[in-house]
Amino acid sequence: MGFVDRLKSAFSLSNKGYTESTVRPSISQPYMSTDTGAKLPIFPFPLIMIYELADNIDALRIPIETINREMFKNGFEITERFKYKCNNCSKEFQYKPTAEATPAGIVEDTPESKIEPIVCDTCGSKNLRRPVPEHRKQLEDLMTKTINGNEQNLEDVCRQLERDLEVADNAYMLLLKNYFIDDRTGRIDQRRTEIKEIIRVDPPQVAMIADSDGRIGYDDKRNKVYVCPRFEHRDTRLSTDKCDQCGAQALKAVCEVNSVYSIGIPQPKRVIYGEGELIWKAGKYKPSLVYGYSPIYSVWSKAMSLSHMDEYVRKYFDKMRPPRGMLVIASRNYETFRKSWDALEQKATEDPYMIHPLLVEQEKGGNNMAQWLDFTGSLKELEFIAVRQELRQIIGAIYGVLPLYYGEMVGGWSQEGLQVTITNRAVKWGQDILYKAFFKKLSEMFGVDDWDLKLKTGEENDKLRELQQDGVEINNMQALQGMGFEITRTHQGEYKISKDPVNNPMMIEGRGRGNSLGEAEEQRQQSQGEPENSRPSDTGGVAQGFPASGTGTTMSKKSYPDGITPANFTVVKDTLQTAVDFGWTKTKTVDELRKSAGMTVRQARELVKNEFEQTRRWEDGEKEE
Repeated sequence: MGFVDRLKSAFSLSNKGYTESTVRPSISQPYMSTDTGAKLPIFPFPLIMIYELADNIDALRIPIETINREMFKNGFEITERFKYKCNNCSKEFQYKPTAEATPAGIVEDTPESKIEPIVCDTCGSKNLRRPVPEHRKQLEDLMTKTINGNEQNLEDVCRQLERDLEVADNAYMLLLKNYFIDDRTGRIDQRRTEIKEIIRVDPPQVAMIADSDGRIGYDDKRNKVYVCPRFEHRDTRLSTDKCDQCGAQALKAVCEVNSVYSIGIPQPKRVIYGEGELIWKAGKYKPSLVYGYSPIYSVWSKAMSLSHMDEYVRKYFDKMRPPRGMLVIASRNYETFRKSWDALEQKATEDPYMIHPLLVEQEKGGNNMAQWLDFTGSLKELEFIAVRQELRQIIGAIYGVLPLYYGEMVGGWSQEGLQVTITNRAVKWGQDILYKAFFKKLSEMFGVDDWDLKLKTGEENDKLRELQQDGVEINNMQALQGMGFEITRTHQGEYKISKDPVNNPMMIEGRGRGNSLGEAEEQRQQSQGEPENSRPSDTGGVAQGFPASGTGTTMSKKSYPDGITPANFTVVKDTLQTAVDFGWTKTKTVDELRKSAGMTVRQARELVKNEFEQTRRWEDGEKEE
């Protein structure tokens, strides 16, 4: 390449077709910045106060602890993320994908032909894999062994994270690593890097490093921010991907912990953590790019009202309570009562619970010698219980925890099941968030992408509800099968439906319906006084409860009726059986026999007449032409 060609090439490379960066709108949440570029959110009051409220006010702590307890009460479970996964297109299968046809080179009716080949139904690749048992063992060790120097296990740390989501609407899981850094090149060997500890970070101490548009790991000039992986250099922000002090490969900076702007932390040491070291969730109740927003901010006035009410009740019964009232005594002779005043004053100083008298001079002719002035209203007059219940219900509604979990039976015992169901929905929602935000990411950081670490559902399954749902699903599958669709069931109990109907599709016309509707029609006829033995296979029917073949027809291979041959025998039998099961009319049955079995109208009519002449159901069908 000559000089001119190289020059042209240089100019062409400088003329890029894509913009350098797409412009984002600025984040609307108010914040203040640190010298590292971290964004500290400005809340109505600090998160430390939010945690104090959550710890000390029962109306907040009860729903938070209820959600936490219900989510973890049944522990963890490890499940397969997929049954098979295509290594070519990455499609995941929850069943065994098999080829529909016999592979080339394999002769039918041989042992090899009985083995169904596993083939991806999307790309046709045979390169599929199953979950690796060793990966499951990794998750089991993670679940059962201690994960930090404080003897905490995974459940302990996750309980803290879940509570942070309920209180602060932010949660942070920190993975402390021992990096293996090549002394010659300074590059990090990820294969030899070890995760030493997994701990929770207190949300009030965390400041995410982001630009004004919410990009994590960038400064306000849209430049990446880096940090050296060595401990002694963790407090310094870097502008390049190589440490200028030791030459080590730098990490993309994500957050700053123990910021100098943190409140309540004496002499904090600032530490910057990089990508791959922090797993976080920004907002469970109010998702955002950088920070969530605690739901307690919206109910803090109600929570404080409950706190003041508790204080009022404490003082109401406490020894240091103010006097409940005052006894006013009227007298015409003030000097006479004055003689005993000094003694009463002395007694009042000795006994603070003594009712204080107040002497007033009364005009001549007054009738009331004494009058009691009450300073405080009773708890009943203040409607204390009703107000308290309303405030607790509003706070509990935010978390999906109803009065049942406060020890109250609002609505009576009949509403207990409904309250439990609503709370279970909140629990299941929280479990799904923990899985997506933490468990799945943590598993992948350990190199496990074929097994899932999940929390078991909080409430025992309603067996009756499951049976009812199964019954509805079975009825639907029977109706689809009657319409000609092929129904199969996987090893997991899931139904698979063919895309197109197969032989003998049942058209919905007249009384030719699905099984459940046919049964309903049959029951309706019985209630009108018609014979119960309407099917040929029933006792009293044509076959007297003992069909020669099938369950509703007497047709046998011993003697083929006119129009039936060994080739169409099975088709005819299946058609007649379907007609019995789904209540087809004579006309419809004859038409189906002509189409599927190749019989003439006369042959089909004669066969239907012979098979079902004693069955009342056929006499009530459409009139034949």
